[in-house]
Amino acid sequence: MSTIEVKEVKDSKMMKQFIMFPWTSKIYENDPAWVPPIIGDMKKLFNPKKGYFYDIGEVAYFLAYKDGVPAGRITAHVNRMYEEKYNKETGFFGFYEAIDDLAVARSLFATAEDWLKKKGKTRVEGPQSFSIYDSVGFEVLGEDIMPVVGLLHFAPYYKNHATACGYTKCIDWHCFLVKKIDDFKPYLKDVRENIMKTQDVKYVYYTPKELKKRAKEIHEIFNRAWDGNWGHLPLTDKQFKMLVDELKLVAVPELIVFAEKDGRTVGFIVSLPDMNPALKILNGRLYPWRLIKALRSIKKVKRIRTIIMGVLPEYRGQKIDDVFYLFTIENGIRLGYVESDCSLIVETNQKMIGALKPLKGQIYKTYRIYEKHI
Repeated sequence: MSTIEVKEVKDSKMMKQFIMFPWTSKIYENDPAWVPPIIGDMKKLFNPKKGYFYDIGEVAYFLAYKDGVPAGRITAHVNRMYEEKYNKETGFFGFYEAIDDLAVARSLFATAEDWLKKKGKTRVEGPQSFSIYDSVGFEVLGEDIMPVVGLLHFAPYYKNHATACGYTKCIDWHCFLVKKIDDFKPYLKDVRENIMKTQDVKYVYYTPKELKKRAKEIHEIFNRAWDGNWGHLPLTDKQFKMLVDELKLVAVPELIVFAEKDGRTVGFIVSLPDMNPALKILNGRLYPWRLIKALRSIKKVKRIRTIIMGVLPEYRGQKIDDVFYLFTIENGIRLGYVESDCSLIVETNQKMIGALKPLKGQIYKTYRIYEKHI
């Protein structure tokens, strides 16, 4: 009989095992859809002095060992901002990775649940690693497809681990793909010839020299525009800075558009080239020779992802989002992109889903958040 033991991460050696587990376990060794995260980013995120989550919550890291060898990992965490806005009964699990062994899975989930019970929680949601705007869910559709930039791929059997441990569906988040350009040319023509003529709105592109100003505007608009979306919590200053630091490295000015009215910025859309094929080449490390190869591969990218968009509530209904789609698609085509991913969109956001209908966006990948009462 194998011996399974779960231990809380208490030192740098164990944290290294936690971070490196996806590599050392070889779970993804023959999985072409896996995009290794950048190891340096993980170290920063898990560093109490640098990671944003330590300002708003508390987290415990756990490693499972099978016969003395690392066999899985999980976090249990509580979010004070969530408790203030929603309820004090819910805790979360995240960063789950494990070999395909239900005994290991049950040990990890049980340990995370016990930790949350001690914090007074009666309900668990996850995976959320750490928040709703980080990595969420296990794939239940499109598990064999490489995700786009900003999203992760997980072992297809993780959803089976969750259900075997008593978890059920909480909510789904979808990725939509727009790729048949000719199908929506009439829609784009209508936007340019009719909708734009009725608007008193100025549209401008992002420029690097305006980064500080634009970042502040995006932050403020996003926190207001997304209030009411499922699970939304305002992005903290540190959390948003991490996002901006990542975005500015790959930003394409023609794919970031702002809407201004009477000198005030009222909306924005940010799309990025899909960097994941290049990140796969890096395999988690920024070695110079890998960077050179990765940079070459970026030139072959044919897909973009609309990663974030927002319009102030008082300006909704003026079809500003339609014009954002127009600029993004037309500029994307001009720059050589042939596909556009719009994600993640929660299944309850019917307004956003409806806005994609003219573009004939199809769901090709779905991430599911699970829940369990404990």
